[in-house]
Amino acid sequence: MPRPFGDSPYAFTVPPSVEAVPAARDRVIHRAQRLGLVLDEDLTNDLQLLTGEVVANSVTHTQAACVVSVQWTGERLRVEVTDADPTLVRLSQAEAMDENGRGLFLVDALATEWGPQPCTVGKKTWFELAIPTSSEGTTAVTAAHADAAAEEPRQ
Repeated sequence: MPRPFGDSPYAFTVPPSVEAVPAARDRVIHRAQRLGLVLDEDLTNDLQLLTGEVVANSVTHTQAACVVSVQWTGERLRVEVTDADPTLVRLSQAEAMDENGRGLFLVDALATEWGPQPCTVGKKTWFELAIPTSSEGTTAVTAAHADAAAEEPRQ
């Protein structure tokens, strides 16, 4: 059974280096597990990919540390990356031969919902993954549920 809201949010600082991204991904997965969320292999991979894209985007473009927050809302797992750059991220069109510029398209495709928002220190870039509760009283996340949630219109 998922832990109560009191155990959430959880935050940690990521050093200003792309080499720190794998450890950040692992910490987010570990936190989801500590919250009692049951993630299948596909959704675990999606959570790692989404976290990696948003964290790498932050440390690459700001050349500074960022703070990652993980929160269970009761229905969704929310991951926020806060950095000191006030410029809000947005989807951009990568050319065929570009080596960069596709990360936010992955976030847009895989997250239930995502977006940037200004904050007092700069901005937060966040994403959420829907976590349906099974009838057995445990929280189970499957790729099929994530795919269905991703097809819902964004607000």
